[in-house]
Amino acid sequence: MLVNIHIKNMFLIEEINIDFGEYLNILTGETGAGKSILIDSINFALGERTSKEIIRSGEKSGIVELLFYLKTNEITELLKTMGINIEEDGYLLISRSINKSGRSLCRVNGQTVTLGMLKQISSMLIDVHGQHQHQSLLDVGKHIQLLDQFCQDELREYKKQIFTYYKEYKNIEKQIDSLLGDDKERERKIDLLKFQIDEISDAKLKKDEEEHLKEQLKILSNSERLINGIEEINSLLYDNDYKGIGIYENIGRVTKLFMDLSNIDKELIPLYESIENIQIQLQDMSRDIRNYKETIEHDPDELQRVENRLNLIYNLKRKYGNTIEEILNYKEKIEKELNFIINSEETRKKLQNEYIEIEKKIKNICEKMSEIRKKKAKKIEGKIEKVLHELEMKEAKFHISFSKKENFNENGWDMVEFLISTNKGEKLKPLSKIASGGEMSRIMLALKTVLADIDKIDTLIFDEIDTGISGRTAQKVAEKLGFISRKHQVICITHLPQIASMGDNHYKIEKMMEKDKTTSYVRVLDKKDIIDEIARLISGAVITNITLKNAEEMKKMAEDFKSSL
Repeated sequence: MLVNIHIKNMFLIEEINIDFGEYLNILTGETGAGKSILIDSINFALGERTSKEIIRSGEKSGIVELLFYLKTNEITELLKTMGINIEEDGYLLISRSINKSGRSLCRVNGQTVTLGMLKQISSMLIDVHGQHQHQSLLDVGKHIQLLDQFCQDELREYKKQIFTYYKEYKNIEKQIDSLLGDDKERERKIDLLKFQIDEISDAKLKKDEEEHLKEQLKILSNSERLINGIEEINSLLYDNDYKGIGIYENIGRVTKLFMDLSNIDKELIPLYESIENIQIQLQDMSRDIRNYKETIEHDPDELQRVENRLNLIYNLKRKYGNTIEEILNYKEKIEKELNFIINSEETRKKLQNEYIEIEKKIKNICEKMSEIRKKKAKKIEGKIEKVLHELEMKEAKFHISFSKKENFNENGWDMVEFLISTNKGEKLKPLSKIASGGEMSRIMLALKTVLADIDKIDTLIFDEIDTGISGRTAQKVAEKLGFISRKHQVICITHLPQIASMGDNHYKIEKMMEKDKTTSYVRVLDKKDIIDEIARLISGAVITNITLKNAEEMKKMAEDFKSSL
């Protein structure tokens, strides 16, 4: 339920806060006071497209905030899937702001959301019906949606099944279409896949090969430098080219001297042992140097082979993947694709059999869904006709017409259209060809009356639903709004006293000049103010004692009616 609305710097509104109550909330005011501005602000907050012109003159930005109290679990489940935090107290705050550049920002409980997410959320919270919203009744494509609201429980499981089957059905259809393509294109595809598979296979790639080849290339490219360096090291260690004596020979002499001296002084034994170890290590190093030198070869042919191998790998990476592993994975993938295409005839037959079987299942579900809709439609027709008669459309005949689509979809194969005859002797015709604005309002009200027990949207807004009606019809419309408001929170903008008197909470929208600017504001009416406002709606500018008595009587009758519900 809509608990509060806060509007700042929108249209003629500087800033207002309205706390709405349960049941029927009535908004009245003089023509031009700003009633339509309030609805436009709500629609903006719910996600309707708009422009920067809605910002109050002289201001840089505007904002509308709607505070809801959640009663159903469905909306909380949706919010969880969107990652939106849900307050423990059950309140949900929707806000939408717009700046002078025309850019708007949407938030739900403080978290930024897209316009699409906002619309999805708001569609489960509030339903706005104004003169232009009634045009949804003229959209034949939406009639089946309205009918399905009456069949929710009976259709729920079938809709789940058909959604799953239809998704699988379309996937199989797509696979069959790919197999039944142009023969030349199919052959070209086979040739390309075979070439790619052969090219990768012929390369005989190994997963760690590239790193190993890079190391080889580094060694082969520097083989001369390695050989020359080893020879120089060997010469410095063992040849007599440093003052005629090599390092190894000098260390040998040092070792002998330490040995002789340590026989004299035992404290020199550790130094002797150290130099002796060095001599032994140099001996081992000599062997290792000789062995390493033998492994080094300056082979231009081997160098060229490694370079060619790396170039081949780089070329394959450029075509098929960033790593050898990715290339091999790609090869595995296209081998499966090639096998699928080559065996397409067998695969196609298998898919077609699956296609036929799933089609049978879907058609069976379509048949059951259609039976449920047609059975429910008969009951709904009678209920809506009854309400229309009560709304002074005494001769109205309402009919839900069914036809079958050429192809089913995830909602079955039914095409539904609402037909009506408003006068005796007239044939049933589409709503667009027979219903006036006032009649359209009453048809919508009739639908909402019949839907009252099952409609899960908690808040309904009716913007001047009384257009084109008066007298006894107005009284009947008021009673229907009173009835609906026992099941849903209703917010209604009206200019008729019969509807205004039915209100449980009453707000008056007024306009005033302040600082050379026109400002709209909302005032909550007390009991006396409500009687005065109903009297104004009855007689206009001049309010007499008789008018006030009429207003009091009208209010009492409305209270008596509501207490009987």
